[in-house]
Amino acid sequence: MTRINHIFLALALSAVFALQVWAQQVEYFWDTDPGVGKGQLLQTFTGTAATITTELDVSTLSVGIHQLGLRVLNDTYFSATYYRMFYIPAEEEQMTRLEYGWDKAPVLGEGTPLAFTPGTTVNLSENLSTEGLSEGIHTLHLRALSTNHHSQTYTRTFYIPATSHVVQAIEYFFDEDPGVGNATRMAATTKGDSLNLAFNVDTEGLTEGVHRFGIRTLTDGTWSATKVRQFLVRSQAENHVTRLEYFWDVDPGAGEGYVVDITPGREVTVDFMADMYGLSEGTHKLGLRAQTGSKGWSTVNYVDDISFEGWDQLQDYLNSLRDTEDIFTGSSYTRQFLNKEWHALYVPFPLSHSKWVDHFDVARINAFYQYDDDDDGVIDRQVLEAIMVRPGNGSLKANYPYLIRSKTTDTFSFEIDPSKVVPEEENSYSCSTMEARYTFTGNYGHLRDMKSACIYRLRAGTLTIPDTDDEVLPPYRWYLTIDDLGNQLDQAASRIELNVVGEGEVSDISEISNLRSQTSSLFDLQGRLIPNSQLKHETPLRKGFYIKNGKKLIVK
Repeated sequence: MTRINHIFLALALSAVFALQVWAQQVEYFWDTDPGVGKGQLLQTFTGTAATITTELDVSTLSVGIHQLGLRVLNDTYFSATYYRMFYIPAEEEQMTRLEYGWDKAPVLGEGTPLAFTPGTTVNLSENLSTEGLSEGIHTLHLRALSTNHHSQTYTRTFYIPATSHVVQAIEYFFDEDPGVGNATRMAATTKGDSLNLAFNVDTEGLTEGVHRFGIRTLTDGTWSATKVRQFLVRSQAENHVTRLEYFWDVDPGAGEGYVVDITPGREVTVDFMADMYGLSEGTHKLGLRAQTGSKGWSTVNYVDDISFEGWDQLQDYLNSLRDTEDIFTGSSYTRQFLNKEWHALYVPFPLSHSKWVDHFDVARINAFYQYDDDDDGVIDRQVLEAIMVRPGNGSLKANYPYLIRSKTTDTFSFEIDPSKVVPEEENSYSCSTMEARYTFTGNYGHLRDMKSACIYRLRAGTLTIPDTDDEVLPPYRWYLTIDDLGNQLDQAASRIELNVVGEGEVSDISEISNLRSQTSSLFDLQGRLIPNSQLKHETPLRKGFYIKNGKKLIVK
Protein backbone atom coordinates (compact mmCIF):
# COMPACT_ATOMS: atom_id res chain seq x y z
CA MET A 1 0.00 0.00 0.00
CA THR A 2 1.32 3.46 -0.90
CA ARG A 3 0.59 6.36 1.47
CA ILE A 4 -0.48 9.55 -0.27
CA ASN A 5 -0.71 12.72 1.81
CA HIS A 6 -2.51 15.71 0.38
CA ILE A 7 -4.19 18.93 1.44
CA PHE A 8 -7.34 19.92 -0.40
CA LEU A 9 -8.29 23.61 -0.32
CA ALA A 10 -11.70 25.22 -0.35
CA LEU A 11 -13.47 25.89 -3.59
CA ALA A 12 -13.37 29.62 -2.96
CA LEU A 13 -10.13 31.61 -3.33
CA SER A 14 -8.32 32.68 -0.19
CA ALA A 15 -6.81 35.90 -1.53
CA VAL A 16 -4.29 36.24 1.30
CA PHE A 17 -0.95 34.67 0.36
CA ALA A 18 2.77 34.80 1.23
CA LEU A 19 5.41 34.81 -1.51
CA GLN A 20 9.22 34.97 -1.27
CA VAL A 21 10.89 36.43 -4.37
CA TRP A 22 14.30 37.66 -5.55
CA ALA A 23 13.52 40.75 -7.66
CA GLN A 24 12.66 44.43 -7.50
CA GLN A 25 9.06 44.42 -8.86
CA VAL A 26 6.05 42.11 -8.65
CA GLU A 27 3.05 42.27 -11.02
CA TYR A 28 -0.12 40.19 -11.42
CA PHE A 29 -3.15 39.86 -13.66
CA TRP A 30 -6.53 38.09 -13.75
CA ASP A 31 -7.37 35.50 -16.40
CA THR A 32 -5.78 37.10 -19.52
CA ASP A 33 -2.03 37.90 -19.65
CA PRO A 34 -1.63 41.55 -20.78
CA GLY A 35 2.08 41.01 -21.56
CA VAL A 36 5.29 41.21 -19.54
CA GLY A 37 5.55 44.50 -17.66
CA LYS A 38 1.90 45.39 -18.27
CA GLY A 39 0.26 43.65 -15.33
CA GLN A 40 -1.02 45.34 -12.19
CA LEU A 41 1.87 46.44 -9.96
CA LEU A 42 1.75 44.60 -6.66
CA GLN A 43 4.85 45.99 -4.98
CA THR A 44 8.30 47.47 -5.67
CA PHE A 45 11.25 47.27 -3.33
CA THR A 46 15.04 47.67 -3.13
CA GLY A 47 17.14 44.55 -2.75
CA THR A 48 17.23 41.01 -4.03
CA ALA A 49 14.83 39.37 -1.59
CA ALA A 50 11.46 40.16 -0.06
CA THR A 51 8.58 38.32 1.55
CA ILE A 52 5.18 39.68 0.48
CA THR A 53 1.99 39.04 2.38
CA THR A 54 -1.02 40.78 0.86
CA GLU A 55 -4.72 40.46 0.03
CA LEU A 56 -5.87 40.85 -3.57
CA ASP A 57 -9.22 42.46 -4.33
CA VAL A 58 -11.46 39.98 -6.21
CA SER A 59 -14.67 41.99 -5.80
CA THR A 60 -14.79 42.84 -9.53
CA LEU A 61 -14.52 39.23 -10.69
CA SER A 62 -17.60 37.29 -11.69
CA VAL A 63 -18.81 34.06 -10.13
CA GLY A 64 -16.98 31.05 -11.56
CA ILE A 65 -13.46 29.80 -12.29
CA HIS A 66 -10.65 32.35 -12.68
CA GLN A 67 -6.89 32.33 -13.06
CA LEU A 68 -4.32 34.45 -11.16
CA GLY A 69 -1.04 35.17 -12.98
CA LEU A 70 2.00 36.40 -11.03
CA ARG A 71 5.61 37.16 -11.99
CA VAL A 72 8.62 39.07 -10.70
CA LEU A 73 10.96 41.40 -12.56
CA ASN A 74 14.28 43.16 -12.08
CA ASP A 75 16.21 45.51 -14.35
CA THR A 76 17.26 42.70 -16.68
CA TYR A 77 15.21 39.53 -16.27
CA PHE A 78 11.61 38.32 -15.92
CA SER A 79 10.67 35.21 -14.04
CA ALA A 80 8.39 32.55 -15.44
CA THR A 81 4.71 33.35 -14.79
CA TYR A 82 3.22 31.62 -11.76
CA TYR A 83 -0.46 30.59 -12.22
CA ARG A 84 -3.07 29.66 -9.63
CA MET A 85 -6.65 28.61 -10.56
CA PHE A 86 -9.45 29.45 -8.15
CA TYR A 87 -13.23 29.55 -8.00
CA ILE A 88 -15.48 32.39 -6.89
CA PRO A 89 -18.85 31.02 -5.73
CA ALA A 90 -22.13 32.93 -5.63
CA GLU A 91 -21.96 32.52 -1.88
CA GLU A 92 -19.71 30.59 0.50
CA GLU A 93 -20.34 26.88 -0.11
CA GLN A 94 -19.50 23.77 1.83
CA MET A 95 -17.84 20.77 0.25
CA THR A 96 -20.17 17.78 0.55
CA ARG A 97 -18.19 15.14 -1.35
CA LEU A 98 -14.54 14.26 -2.14
CA GLU A 99 -13.92 11.60 -4.76
CA TYR A 100 -10.94 10.17 -6.61
CA GLY A 101 -9.98 7.79 -9.38
CA TRP A 102 -6.82 6.16 -10.76
CA ASP A 103 -5.26 7.03 -14.12
CA LYS A 104 -8.51 8.34 -15.67
CA ALA A 105 -10.67 11.08 -14.18
CA PRO A 106 -13.92 9.46 -12.99
CA VAL A 107 -17.32 10.56 -14.23
CA LEU A 108 -18.56 13.43 -12.06
CA GLY A 109 -20.12 11.97 -8.94
CA GLU A 110 -19.01 8.39 -9.71
CA GLY A 111 -15.46 8.43 -8.28
CA THR A 112 -14.41 6.57 -5.15
CA PRO A 113 -15.61 8.68 -2.19
CA LEU A 114 -13.44 9.80 0.74
CA ALA A 115 -14.85 10.19 4.26
CA PHE A 116 -14.50 13.70 5.73
CA THR A 117 -16.42 16.33 7.69
CA PRO A 118 -18.20 18.75 5.31
CA GLY A 119 -16.95 22.35 5.41
CA THR A 120 -15.60 25.23 3.37
CA THR A 121 -12.01 24.07 3.92
CA VAL A 122 -10.83 20.50 4.40
CA ASN A 123 -7.39 19.32 5.53
CA LEU A 124 -7.14 15.65 4.65
CA SER A 125 -4.45 13.03 5.29
CA GLU A 126 -5.53 9.66 3.92
CA ASN A 127 -4.01 6.28 3.07
CA LEU A 128 -5.19 5.36 -0.42
CA SER A 129 -4.85 1.74 -1.41
CA THR A 130 -2.89 1.15 -4.63
CA GLU A 131 -3.69 -2.56 -4.63
CA GLY A 132 -4.39 -3.82 -8.13
CA LEU A 133 -2.37 -1.11 -9.88
CA SER A 134 0.36 -2.42 -12.17
CA GLU A 135 4.04 -1.54 -12.03
CA GLY A 136 4.80 1.80 -13.70
CA ILE A 137 3.57 5.40 -13.75
CA HIS A 138 0.03 6.19 -12.54
CA THR A 139 -2.02 9.32 -11.92
CA LEU A 140 -4.32 10.13 -9.02
CA HIS A 141 -7.39 12.27 -9.91
CA LEU A 142 -9.12 14.09 -7.04
CA ARG A 143 -12.00 16.59 -6.96
CA ALA A 144 -14.42 18.21 -4.52
CA LEU A 145 -18.16 18.77 -4.96
CA SER A 146 -20.63 21.11 -3.32
CA THR A 147 -24.39 21.29 -3.67
CA ASN A 148 -24.22 23.27 -6.91
CA HIS A 149 -20.62 23.20 -8.09
CA HIS A 150 -17.48 21.08 -8.34
CA SER A 151 -13.80 21.94 -8.24
CA GLN A 152 -11.21 21.38 -10.92
CA THR A 153 -9.70 17.92 -10.84
CA TYR A 154 -6.45 17.79 -8.85
CA THR A 155 -3.89 15.34 -10.28
CA ARG A 156 -0.69 13.81 -8.87
CA THR A 157 1.57 11.47 -10.86
CA PHE A 158 3.49 8.73 -9.06
CA TYR A 159 5.42 5.57 -9.85
CA ILE A 160 4.77 2.04 -8.59
CA PRO A 161 8.03 0.05 -8.80
CA ALA A 162 8.52 -3.65 -9.09
CA THR A 163 8.83 -5.64 -5.89
CA SER A 164 12.64 -5.44 -6.27
CA HIS A 165 14.09 -2.49 -8.13
CA VAL A 166 17.44 -0.76 -8.52
CA VAL A 167 18.26 2.86 -9.44
CA GLN A 168 20.93 2.36 -12.09
CA ALA A 169 21.76 5.79 -13.47
CA ILE A 170 20.89 9.49 -13.56
CA GLU A 171 20.97 11.87 -16.48
CA TYR A 172 20.40 15.60 -16.76
CA PHE A 173 20.25 18.35 -19.37
CA PHE A 174 19.99 22.12 -19.69
CA ASP A 175 17.18 23.89 -21.53
CA GLU A 176 16.33 21.54 -24.46
CA ASP A 177 15.59 17.86 -23.69
CA PRO A 178 17.76 15.72 -26.04
CA GLY A 179 15.51 12.73 -25.45
CA VAL A 180 15.35 9.95 -22.90
CA GLY A 181 18.74 8.26 -22.57
CA ASN A 182 20.56 10.97 -24.55
CA ALA A 183 21.29 13.52 -21.80
CA THR A 184 24.45 13.83 -19.70
CA ARG A 185 24.72 10.49 -17.87
CA MET A 186 25.92 9.91 -14.30
CA ALA A 187 26.29 6.42 -12.87
CA ALA A 188 24.56 5.84 -9.54
CA THR A 189 27.35 5.38 -7.00
CA THR A 190 24.99 3.50 -4.69
CA LYS A 191 22.48 1.16 -6.24
CA GLY A 192 19.26 0.36 -4.41
CA ASP A 193 15.53 1.05 -4.24
CA SER A 194 16.14 4.67 -3.23
CA LEU A 195 18.85 7.23 -3.93
CA ASN A 196 19.83 10.40 -2.07
CA LEU A 197 22.10 12.46 -4.29
CA ALA A 198 24.02 15.74 -3.83
CA PHE A 199 26.26 16.89 -6.69
CA ASN A 200 27.58 20.05 -8.35
CA VAL A 201 26.50 20.74 -11.92
CA ASP A 202 28.90 22.69 -14.14
CA THR A 203 27.05 25.67 -15.64
CA GLU A 204 30.09 26.98 -17.54
CA GLY A 205 29.14 28.02 -21.04
CA LEU A 206 25.56 28.95 -20.18
CA THR A 207 24.60 32.49 -21.10
CA GLU A 208 23.30 34.99 -18.57
CA GLY A 209 19.57 34.67 -18.01
CA VAL A 210 16.92 32.08 -17.16
CA HIS A 211 17.62 28.41 -17.95
CA ARG A 212 15.91 25.04 -17.39
CA PHE A 213 17.49 22.08 -15.61
CA GLY A 214 16.00 18.63 -16.23
CA ILE A 215 16.86 15.42 -14.42
CA ARG A 216 15.59 11.80 -14.48
CA THR A 217 16.61 8.38 -13.23
CA LEU A 218 16.89 4.93 -14.76
CA THR A 219 15.32 2.23 -12.56
CA ASP A 220 15.20 -1.43 -13.55
CA GLY A 221 15.63 -0.41 -17.18
CA THR A 222 12.77 2.13 -17.06
CA TRP A 223 13.25 5.91 -17.08
CA SER A 224 11.36 8.04 -14.58
CA ALA A 225 9.39 11.16 -15.43
CA THR A 226 11.61 14.20 -15.97
CA LYS A 227 11.84 16.75 -13.17
CA VAL A 228 12.43 20.28 -14.48
CA ARG A 229 13.46 23.38 -12.55
CA GLN A 230 14.20 26.91 -13.72
CA PHE A 231 17.26 28.84 -12.49
CA LEU A 232 19.02 32.13 -13.20
CA VAL A 233 22.63 32.46 -14.37
CA ARG A 234 24.22 35.75 -13.43
CA SER A 235 27.58 37.14 -14.47
CA GLN A 236 30.56 36.01 -12.40
CA ALA A 237 30.81 39.45 -10.83
CA GLU A 238 27.16 39.35 -9.81
CA ASN A 239 27.83 36.15 -7.83
CA HIS A 240 30.67 37.71 -5.81
CA VAL A 241 30.43 39.47 -2.46
CA THR A 242 31.58 43.00 -3.33
CA ARG A 243 30.84 44.96 -0.15
CA LEU A 244 30.54 44.25 3.56
CA GLU A 245 29.17 46.77 6.02
CA TYR A 246 28.05 47.01 9.64
CA PHE A 247 26.14 49.40 11.88
CA TRP A 248 25.28 49.82 15.55
CA ASP A 249 21.72 49.53 16.93
CA VAL A 250 19.67 51.42 14.28
CA ASP A 251 19.81 50.28 10.64
CA PRO A 252 20.74 53.30 8.46
CA GLY A 253 19.69 51.44 5.30
CA ALA A 254 21.54 49.25 2.80
CA GLY A 255 24.75 50.91 1.62
CA GLU A 256 24.86 53.42 4.49
CA GLY A 257 26.78 51.37 7.10
CA TYR A 258 30.47 51.33 8.01
CA VAL A 259 32.47 49.62 5.23
CA VAL A 260 34.72 46.62 6.00
CA ASP A 261 37.72 46.14 3.70
CA ILE A 262 37.39 42.82 1.82
CA THR A 263 38.70 41.07 -1.26
CA PRO A 264 35.62 40.42 -3.45
CA GLY A 265 34.87 36.74 -4.02
CA ARG A 266 32.24 34.02 -3.83
CA GLU A 267 33.19 33.48 -0.19
CA VAL A 268 34.62 36.16 2.07
CA THR A 269 36.14 35.60 5.53
CA VAL A 270 36.84 38.72 7.58
CA ASP A 271 38.45 39.59 10.89
CA PHE A 272 37.94 43.26 11.65
CA MET A 273 37.63 45.68 14.55
CA ALA A 274 34.32 47.55 14.59
CA ASP A 275 34.48 51.30 15.17
CA MET A 276 32.77 52.00 18.52
CA TYR A 277 33.48 55.72 18.58
CA GLY A 278 30.47 57.69 19.81
CA LEU A 279 28.70 54.74 21.44
CA SER A 280 27.23 55.37 24.85
CA GLU A 281 28.07 53.18 27.80
CA GLY A 282 25.77 50.14 28.05
CA THR A 283 24.51 47.26 25.87
CA HIS A 284 24.43 47.55 22.07
CA LYS A 285 23.54 45.49 18.96
CA LEU A 286 25.81 45.03 15.93
CA GLY A 287 24.24 44.54 12.47
CA LEU A 288 26.19 43.08 9.53
CA ARG A 289 25.24 42.56 5.87
CA ALA A 290 26.90 41.87 2.51
CA GLN A 291 26.26 43.02 -1.05
CA THR A 292 26.43 40.58 -3.95
CA GLY A 293 27.28 42.04 -7.33
CA SER A 294 26.24 45.63 -7.85
CA LYS A 295 22.69 45.49 -6.43
CA GLY A 296 21.70 42.63 -4.19
CA TRP A 297 21.99 42.89 -0.39
CA SER A 298 21.75 40.05 2.08
CA THR A 299 19.49 40.15 5.10
CA VAL A 300 21.02 41.67 8.25
CA ASN A 301 22.78 39.37 10.67
CA TYR A 302 22.69 40.73 14.25
CA VAL A 303 24.99 40.16 17.22
CA ASP A 304 23.08 41.14 20.35
CA ASP A 305 24.04 42.16 23.89
CA ILE A 306 27.48 43.65 23.24
CA SER A 307 28.50 45.32 26.50
CA PHE A 308 30.41 48.61 26.19
CA GLU A 309 32.01 50.12 29.30
CA GLY A 310 32.84 53.44 27.72
CA TRP A 311 35.20 54.72 25.06
CA ASP A 312 38.05 55.73 27.34
CA GLN A 313 38.19 52.35 29.04
CA LEU A 314 37.99 50.48 25.76
CA GLN A 315 40.64 52.60 24.07
CA ASP A 316 43.06 52.16 26.96
CA TYR A 317 42.51 48.42 26.96
CA LEU A 318 42.93 48.04 23.19
CA ASN A 319 46.06 50.17 23.18
CA SER A 320 47.55 48.08 25.98
CA LEU A 321 47.26 45.02 23.70
CA ARG A 322 48.92 46.63 20.70
CA ASP A 323 52.57 46.82 19.75
CA THR A 324 54.12 49.01 17.08
CA GLU A 325 57.21 48.36 15.01
CA ASP A 326 60.26 50.33 16.15
CA ILE A 327 62.53 51.98 13.57
CA PHE A 328 66.30 52.10 14.07
CA THR A 329 68.37 53.72 11.29
CA GLY A 330 71.76 53.70 13.01
CA SER A 331 71.56 57.39 13.89
CA SER A 332 68.02 57.56 15.32
CA TYR A 333 65.59 55.31 17.15
CA THR A 334 61.82 55.91 16.78
CA ARG A 335 59.11 54.24 18.87
CA GLN A 336 55.37 54.84 19.20
CA PHE A 337 53.71 54.58 22.61
CA LEU A 338 49.96 53.94 22.46
CA ASN A 339 49.49 53.96 26.23
CA LYS A 340 51.25 54.82 29.48
CA GLU A 341 51.95 51.24 30.64
CA TRP A 342 55.37 49.73 31.29
CA HIS A 343 57.04 48.29 28.15
CA ALA A 344 60.14 46.20 27.53
CA LEU A 345 63.23 47.98 26.15
CA TYR A 346 66.35 46.32 24.67
CA VAL A 347 68.41 48.42 22.22
CA PRO A 348 71.99 48.23 20.81
CA PHE A 349 73.11 51.65 22.08
CA PRO A 350 73.46 53.48 25.43
CA LEU A 351 71.01 56.23 26.45
CA SER A 352 72.02 58.99 28.81
CA HIS A 353 69.62 60.23 31.45
CA SER A 354 69.11 63.53 29.62
CA LYS A 355 67.88 61.70 26.52
CA TRP A 356 64.78 60.24 28.18
CA VAL A 357 64.14 61.99 31.49
CA ASP A 358 61.65 64.57 30.11
CA HIS A 359 59.31 62.08 28.49
CA PHE A 360 59.87 58.70 30.14
CA ASP A 361 60.24 56.70 33.32
CA VAL A 362 62.84 53.91 33.16
CA ALA A 363 63.32 51.00 35.58
CA ARG A 364 65.94 48.27 35.88
CA ILE A 365 65.17 44.68 36.82
CA ASN A 366 66.12 43.84 40.40
CA ALA A 367 64.75 40.50 41.66
CA PHE A 368 61.92 37.97 41.71
CA TYR A 369 59.83 37.08 44.75
CA GLN A 370 57.59 34.09 45.27
CA TYR A 371 54.62 33.76 47.64
CA ASP A 372 52.97 30.69 49.08
CA ASP A 373 49.63 32.38 49.85
CA ASP A 374 47.81 29.29 51.12
CA ASP A 375 50.84 27.86 52.98
CA ASP A 376 50.68 24.50 51.18
CA GLY A 377 54.35 24.38 50.17
CA VAL A 378 53.65 25.28 46.52
CA ILE A 379 54.39 28.71 45.06
CA ASP A 380 51.11 30.51 44.25
CA ARG A 381 52.28 33.93 43.11
CA GLN A 382 55.39 35.36 41.47
CA VAL A 383 56.33 39.04 41.46
CA LEU A 384 59.01 40.76 39.36
CA GLU A 385 60.58 43.68 41.21
CA ALA A 386 62.15 46.56 39.28
CA ILE A 387 63.70 49.78 40.58
CA MET A 388 63.22 53.22 39.03
CA VAL A 389 66.37 54.62 37.40
CA ARG A 390 67.26 58.01 38.90
CA PRO A 391 69.66 60.72 37.58
CA GLY A 392 72.60 59.43 39.61
CA ASN A 393 72.31 55.93 38.16
CA GLY A 394 74.09 56.92 34.94
CA SER A 395 73.30 55.93 31.35
CA LEU A 396 71.26 52.95 30.19
CA LYS A 397 73.53 50.22 28.83
CA ALA A 398 73.38 48.78 25.33
CA ASN A 399 72.02 45.22 24.87
CA TYR A 400 70.56 45.16 28.37
CA PRO A 401 66.92 44.63 29.47
CA TYR A 402 65.04 47.63 30.92
CA LEU A 403 61.47 48.76 31.47
CA ILE A 404 60.31 52.02 29.92
CA ARG A 405 57.06 53.97 30.40
CA SER A 406 55.98 57.00 28.38
CA LYS A 407 54.47 59.97 30.22
CA THR A 408 52.28 60.74 27.17
CA THR A 409 50.88 58.71 24.25
CA ASP A 410 52.98 59.82 21.31
CA THR A 411 55.76 58.88 18.91
CA PHE A 412 59.30 59.70 20.05
CA SER A 413 62.68 59.70 18.30
CA PHE A 414 66.10 59.50 19.96
CA GLU A 415 69.11 60.90 18.14
CA ILE A 416 71.91 58.32 18.43
CA ASP A 417 75.68 58.77 18.07
CA PRO A 418 76.53 56.09 15.45
CA SER A 419 79.97 55.64 16.99
CA LYS A 420 78.35 54.35 20.20
CA VAL A 421 76.14 51.75 18.50
CA VAL A 422 77.32 48.24 19.36
CA PRO A 423 76.59 44.95 17.53
CA GLU A 424 73.08 43.64 18.12
CA GLU A 425 73.53 40.79 20.59
CA GLU A 426 70.54 38.90 21.96
CA ASN A 427 72.07 38.48 25.41
CA SER A 428 70.46 36.65 28.32
CA TYR A 429 70.47 37.75 31.97
CA SER A 430 69.22 35.64 34.85
CA CYS A 431 68.19 36.04 38.45
CA SER A 432 67.10 33.27 40.80
CA THR A 433 65.01 32.43 43.80
CA MET A 434 65.46 29.24 45.77
CA GLU A 435 62.98 27.53 43.44
CA ALA A 436 63.39 29.01 39.95
CA ARG A 437 65.75 30.71 37.53
CA TYR A 438 64.27 33.68 35.60
CA THR A 439 66.07 34.48 32.35
CA PHE A 440 65.60 37.72 30.38
CA THR A 441 66.65 37.54 26.72
CA GLY A 442 66.74 40.46 24.31
CA ASN A 443 65.32 40.03 20.83
CA TYR A 444 66.19 41.88 17.62
CA GLY A 445 63.96 39.81 15.38
CA HIS A 446 60.25 39.00 15.40
CA LEU A 447 59.46 36.39 18.05
CA ARG A 448 56.70 33.85 17.33
CA ASP A 449 55.34 30.63 18.86
CA MET A 450 55.55 32.13 22.34
CA LYS A 451 52.66 30.11 23.76
CA SER A 452 54.11 26.72 22.86
CA ALA A 453 57.48 27.70 24.38
CA CYS A 454 55.94 29.22 27.55
CA ILE A 455 57.62 32.56 26.84
CA TYR A 456 56.46 35.57 28.84
CA ARG A 457 56.22 39.08 27.39
CA LEU A 458 55.50 42.38 29.13
CA ARG A 459 52.07 43.73 28.28
CA ALA A 460 49.62 46.00 30.11
CA GLY A 461 51.85 46.12 33.20
CA THR A 462 52.15 42.32 33.65
CA LEU A 463 54.19 39.44 32.27
CA THR A 464 51.95 36.97 30.44
CA ILE A 465 52.08 33.95 28.14
CA PRO A 466 50.06 34.61 24.95
CA ASP A 467 46.74 32.79 24.53
CA THR A 468 47.66 31.67 21.00
CA ASP A 469 50.77 31.30 18.85
CA ASP A 470 49.46 33.97 16.47
CA GLU A 471 50.89 36.72 18.66
CA VAL A 472 54.21 38.26 17.54
CA LEU A 473 56.72 40.13 19.73
CA PRO A 474 58.41 42.92 17.70
CA PRO A 475 62.17 43.59 17.83
CA TYR A 476 63.87 45.82 20.45
CA ARG A 477 62.06 44.02 23.29
CA TRP A 478 63.00 41.24 25.72
CA TYR A 479 61.18 38.13 26.84
CA LEU A 480 61.26 35.91 29.92
CA THR A 481 61.69 32.14 30.39
CA ILE A 482 61.49 30.23 33.70
CA ASP A 483 63.38 27.11 34.80
CA ASP A 484 61.95 25.28 37.80
CA LEU A 485 64.83 24.50 40.17
CA GLY A 486 63.11 23.20 43.28
CA ASN A 487 59.90 21.57 42.00
CA GLN A 488 57.89 24.12 43.92
CA LEU A 489 56.28 25.97 41.01
CA ASP A 490 54.10 22.99 40.04
CA GLN A 491 53.27 24.71 36.72
CA ALA A 492 54.35 28.07 35.41
CA ALA A 493 51.73 30.72 36.14
CA SER A 494 50.19 32.38 33.09
CA ARG A 495 50.56 35.81 34.73
CA ILE A 496 53.43 37.37 36.71
CA GLU A 497 52.88 40.59 38.64
CA LEU A 498 55.13 43.63 38.27
CA ASN A 499 56.18 45.82 41.20
CA VAL A 500 58.29 48.91 40.42
CA VAL A 501 60.03 50.34 43.46
CA GLY A 502 60.21 54.13 43.48
CA GLU A 503 57.02 54.90 41.54
CA GLY A 504 55.46 58.07 42.94
CA GLU A 505 56.70 60.28 45.76
CA VAL A 506 57.09 58.89 49.31
CA SER A 507 55.76 61.36 51.89
CA ASP A 508 56.10 59.32 55.08
CA ILE A 509 57.01 55.90 56.43
CA SER A 510 54.32 53.37 55.67
CA GLU A 511 53.28 50.57 57.99
CA ILE A 512 55.50 47.49 57.88
CA SER A 513 53.74 44.11 57.78
CA ASN A 514 55.45 40.77 58.35
CA LEU A 515 54.63 38.00 55.84
CA ARG A 516 55.42 35.41 58.53
CA SER A 517 55.97 35.68 62.29
CA GLN A 518 59.56 36.36 63.34
CA THR A 519 59.73 33.01 65.16
CA SER A 520 58.84 30.91 62.12
CA SER A 521 60.51 32.61 59.13
CA LEU A 522 63.56 31.79 57.01
CA PHE A 523 65.14 34.28 54.56
CA ASP A 524 68.21 34.31 52.35
CA LEU A 525 70.67 37.21 52.55
CA GLN A 526 68.80 39.04 49.77
CA GLY A 527 65.70 39.15 51.95
CA ARG A 528 63.81 36.52 49.94
CA LEU A 529 61.41 34.32 51.88
CA ILE A 530 62.25 30.60 51.88
CA PRO A 531 59.16 28.34 51.36
CA ASN A 532 57.65 26.69 54.42
CA SER A 533 58.59 23.20 53.18
CA GLN A 534 62.29 24.03 53.45
CA LEU A 535 61.78 25.68 56.83
CA LYS A 536 60.42 22.33 58.04
CA HIS A 537 63.36 20.54 56.31
CA GLU A 538 61.00 18.66 53.97
CA THR A 539 63.23 19.93 51.14
CA PRO A 540 66.98 20.28 51.93
CA LEU A 541 68.44 23.79 52.01
CA ARG A 542 71.20 24.60 49.60
CA LYS A 543 74.64 25.60 50.83
CA GLY A 544 74.81 29.25 51.85
CA PHE A 545 73.94 31.88 54.45
CA TYR A 546 70.37 32.38 55.77
CA ILE A 547 68.51 34.34 58.44
CA LYS A 548 66.35 32.06 60.62
CA ASN A 549 64.25 33.47 63.46
CA GLY A 550 66.38 36.63 63.36
CA LYS A 551 69.71 34.77 63.59
CA LYS A 552 72.37 33.87 61.02
CA LEU A 553 72.32 30.27 59.73
CA ILE A 554 75.14 28.65 57.74
CA VAL A 555 74.44 25.55 55.60
CA LYS A 556 77.63 23.75 54.52
